[in-house]
Amino acid sequence: MAKTPRSRDGYRDRHERGIRRPLLSKLFKFGHTRSHGFEQYVETAVDYLKGIWEEDLAGLSWKVLDAPPVTEYSTEVPRWRVDKDTNTVVIYRIPTERFGTHSRQGVIEERLKVEEQVFEAIAELLDIDPWDLVPEYYNR
Repeated sequence: MAKTPRSRDGYRDRHERGIRRPLLSKLFKFGHTRSHGFEQYVETAVDYLKGIWEEDLAGLSWKVLDAPPVTEYSTEVPRWRVDKDTNTVVIYRIPTERFGTHSRQGVIEERLKVEEQVFEAIAELLDIDPWDLVPEYYNR
């Protein structure tokens, strides 16, 4: 004998699996996307370097874009762009997140990857080696 259909109002038991969970869980913060977290990592790294290189990075402006513009065929995809005339650093989110490793990483590894790209971009802007941005940290 077939079951009688129930109303869709208050009961949702598809295939006898129980009531469904809400679409957004407690772990997901509404409005926060992957790009939002990426921008926070970039902002933190830039603020840290601005605190160390106050005079050199006084007029620095930075922004995060999803991907570099497609202009010509190239085998290399840039992860950042530096404009020394306007003192601007642009970090590209998708190449930074996707290239480099093939496995899903933890939050710390992802943050370190983003910070590495920021350090390399600002080192290029200042015409110094990335390891010289924070020399006292590495000379312990």
